[in-house]
Formats: sequence, C-alpha cells, structure tokens
Amino acid sequence: MTKYTVCICDDDTSTRSELRKYILRYSFIHDVEIDIMELDCAEKLFDLSPRYDVLFLDIRFGTRTIGIDVAEKLRTMGNTSVMVIMTALKSMSIEGYRAEPFRFLLKPFTEEQIHTVLKACLSKLNRSICYIRVLCDSQWELIRSDRIMYIYSKLRKRHIVCMGNETLVTWQSLGGLMDHAPAGKFAFSHKSYIVNLDVAASVRNNEVILTDGTAIPLGTHYKDTFMKALLLNTIN
Repeated sequence: MTKYTVCICDDDTSTRSELRKYILRYSFIHDVEIDIMELDCAEKLFDLSPRYDVLFLDIRFGTRTIGIDVAEKLRTMGNTSVMVIMTALKSMSIEGYRAEPFRFLLKPFTEEQIHTVLKACLSKLNRSICYIRVLCDSQWELIRSDRIMYIYSKLRKRHIVCMGNETLVTWQSLGGLMDHAPAGKFAFSHKSYIVNLDVAASVRNNEVILTDGTAIPLGTHYKDTFMKALLLNTIN
C-alpha cells in the first residue's frame, strides 16, 4: 500500500484540527495510509525537508498575507509537492497562480470538499510517482524519482543528490540509473551528469541552473539533446 504524507500549514488551531479530522476520516473510509504533519507558521516550511506529498497552505498568517510568497519560494527551492492554497478571499486565488498550486480551497470548507480535493491530489500523485531502485551499501533502496535533483559521477561512484540536501552513493552506472528513471523526466547534461528536468529552471551558456540555484555543467555534445528533452518535458 502506498503511504502519503500531508502537511497542514495554518496558524488557526481550529482549521488545522478540522482538516486533520476530515483527512483522517478520508483515510479510514478509503483505506489509504496517510501521515499528517501540522505547522502553525509558514516560515517553518523552509526548515522542513520536503518529505510531504501534499501541502495545505493558508495564505494569511496573523496580519501578514505571506502564504503565496512562501509557496513561490518553496517552488524555487525545488519543492514539487502537490499544493493546495487555502484562503477566505476568492480574489486572492488569482494572485496565487504564480505559486503553481494544484487546487484552491475557499474557507469555510466542508468535509465533502476536503475529500474531493484530497482524492484529486492523491490521483495526481499516483500518476506521477515512480521509484528508482538503487544499491547502497550492499542494500537495495527505493527512491522516489521526483525527490532526485541530479546525479553525478565522481571517483567511480554515482552520487544521487535529493531534495533536502540528502545524497546517496552507489556503484551503479549512470546508464543503469537512467534506464530505471521515468521516461522523459531525466536527461544527460554532461557525460558525468543526469538532471531531473522538472527542477531545471534555466539554461545559461554552458550550465543548467536548477530551481535551488545549483549550476550543473552542460556539455557541448549533450546540449542539443538536453534542450529537446527539456522542451518536450515542458510541453507534456
């Protein structure tokens, strides 16, 4: 059974409690394993490694309307979670599109609305989740492909750099890892580098700039195929 983690970020205790109740009830009714994290401050998301799958994020915290800015910054940091932006003002939903949310949720909400939104979020995750099998320290591990930022080869080993500054090391070849990656989501930028196309923010001269600001070398012989893969990934 697939296990999901949902993060609720809202400074209102009653809202968090209500959401938790509705999500747990959905989990029970549909026999889905869901872990729930709760935060009362949007800035705490910056210190939290993005290990959650779905984020329910309020727009307003106290007197500050900062939720959209926080969501946008999380995206630039490489956060690919399914975001649901919550607001009591319908007009704010238009502004929120720059954070690339999956859904907007107007307060006050009903249990039926939460179940509908959550079902859509999990369906999206089920379509996009793919695992890569990696041999680390003589043990096989499954890594969510969307958690991987890039992979590089150094001193005969492959280093898999994931979100949250986590790095796994394996003796497997780059070609072998690429063969198990989801089609169209990763590409060679250099003979020693593979990049997750979803976190490629821009291409500048002979570098690929990732959403967290990391610069990855773009080899001359790989530039054309990488650019084509990047454009196809954007279209799809």
